[in-house]
Amino acid sequence: MPKPAKPQIASANDLLEGHVLYLSGDAVWTPDRHSAFVSTDADELGALADKASRNRQVVDVAFIDVTVADDGDPRPVALREVIRDRGPTIRTDLGRQADHTIQDGQARNV
Repeated sequence: MPKPAKPQIASANDLLEGHVLYLSGDAVWTPDRHSAFVSTDADELGALADKASRNRQVVDVAFIDVTVADDGDPRPVALREVIRDRGPTIRTDLGRQADHTIQDGQARNV
């Protein structure tokens, strides 16, 4: 019996600023992981990522495994992805958590 597919989200880096971005269901790259489109179908996720990446302003697109919390929030499984999402583990005055220009829920068309 085949194993059920794991839920995944698409993640990439903003080519100009380096920020971690997540793919939303409307094919927009957003810094808000909570808005990320979750799928167990790699082909579906790939087609959406291709559509969103046509303007070539993101790099290193990857599908990452997530668990989905009771509230629907996708949470990265791998420690590497948790750190990418939260920012540096030593100096919290640097990185994503210190950048007050990025708000949760703020979508970007990149």
